Amino acid sequence: MIKITVKTGGLLGEHLPTGCDDQAVLELQNGTSINQVLEKLEMPVEDFYLIILNDQVVPVDERAKPLLNEGAELGIYPPLKGG
Repeated sequence: MIKITVKTGGLLGEHLPTGCDDQAVLELQNGTSINQVLEKLEMPVEDFYLIILNDQVVPVDERAKPLLNEGAELGIYPPLKGG
């Protein structure tokens, strides 16, 4: 098992465990992918989130790989909108 910190922004905080606002610590199986975290948090995998893992943007095609390890910081943010 590993523990990671998940941070969110905007309305995505509603997907975190009860009592968490915009950040939570999750305990996961070794080899868990970012897509599996999205599924665990009941966030649609196909949505266009900005995903940042340990200060690095993670492209969509990398999110199914087991990139997470102990102490990782995973940011899941709504798409940026410009005007």
